[in-house]
This record gives sequence, structure tokens and C-alpha cells, in this order.
Amino acid sequence: MTIKRWFAVLCFILPCAVARAGSPDPVPAPALAVGDAWTYQYTDVWKGAKGNINRMEVAAIDAAGVHMAIKRAASGALISTQLFSPDMNPIDRGGMHFAPSFARYAFPLAPGKEWTSEVIGENAKAGKQWRYQIKGKVLDWEKVRVPAGEFEALKIVVEARYGAADSGAPGGQLTETVWFVPALKHYVKLEYQDSDAQGRLYSRDSWELTAYAQHGQSAHVAGLR
Repeated sequence: MTIKRWFAVLCFILPCAVARAGSPDPVPAPALAVGDAWTYQYTDVWKGAKGNINRMEVAAIDAAGVHMAIKRAASGALISTQLFSPDMNPIDRGGMHFAPSFARYAFPLAPGKEWTSEVIGENAKAGKQWRYQIKGKVLDWEKVRVPAGEFEALKIVVEARYGAADSGAPGGQLTETVWFVPALKHYVKLEYQDSDAQGRLYSRDSWELTAYAQHGQSAHVAGLR
């Protein structure tokens, strides 16, 4: 498995009352709580094959950030732990560490907002580093249907060119399209694609919300809404 394909597979992601879906008010960073959880169906779009259904659960929040436990939805078996910034940008995911965090979001969010960031992704075990040049933009509010239901979401596109941090040799470009729902504190859908330095697309993946739970509330499951 290539490092880019490995990265794709690992890409597995209540504000104030004024931040209502479709509202002109900027959306603030989510107010996460231990026990918040989201379950996603992974699909290899390239192969047209559905994969695992995994649950992301907020296990702890401290000065380091938001600690997520990744579990098999069916068995509850722990697969891995991941670390995100308070605004849900990846820091530690699998064997990859991002410094600063990978800028998937730049709160507060509103249609038309754009941001840029440069981060280093390091795989200490492999002894390799990659430099990411990130550009993000909020497109607009959009209705999106996933197994967990239909939601009003902010559609966000994040593009990142990356290459070897030491030599500057080009590696490729990845694109994430994210549908973020403020009331759920997370995305309900994420589409990922990756291309090589020549622009040849070779990887496409998606994650769709099937269930979610918020601290102190009953779980919402696909088919039970």
C-alpha cells in the first residue's frame, strides 16, 4: 500500500444557537463533549466496494486536544486512537503526526471563506516527512442525504499539494470535499481523492454518516429517524 493510499484510508471526520443551518451567521468551532460519537460507512469509490463501518467517539479532551477512539461499529473493538485540535483538525492519525494540525477547517465558517496553511506530516516509524500546502474554501450551504438522514451542511473543499519535506520532490495532490453540519459538530459526508505528481487520479474514497450520538442524548441511527 502506498503512503498516499494509506493516508486516504486514515482520513476517516452544539455550537452556539445562532449558528443555525442556512443562517448568515458565521459558524463557530464545535463545542465537543466526551461521549459525542459518529459512525461512518467507508466506501472505496474507485473499486465501487463498501468497506468497514467504524465509530469515532470522543474519549477525552485536554490541553493536547480532542482524543478520539476509533472502534468497529459492530463489535465495539478498539482499532486506534487519534488526536484532533479543538476545532477538529487532525494532529495524530495512525502513524502520521501533523504540525500544525491539518487545516480541514478554519472557524468561524461562512460561505466564501478561504484559508491557506502549510503543515508537515511526519511518519516517525517510517522516518519520512511530507510538506503540505493547503488551500480551503467554504462553498455554500447544501442539502445532503446520507444513511443517517438529510441535513443542511456547509460544503467545504480542501486541496493540498504535498511532497518530500527534505528534497521538495513533488508527491501529488489530495482533495477533500466535506459536508459539515454544525448541530452534529462534525461532517456527515467526506469525499477524498488523490492524484500523483502528473495529475493522474488513482484513489477515491468516501465516508457517510450512518449514526450519531451526543453527550446526554439518545443515539440516532439510520432508519430510526
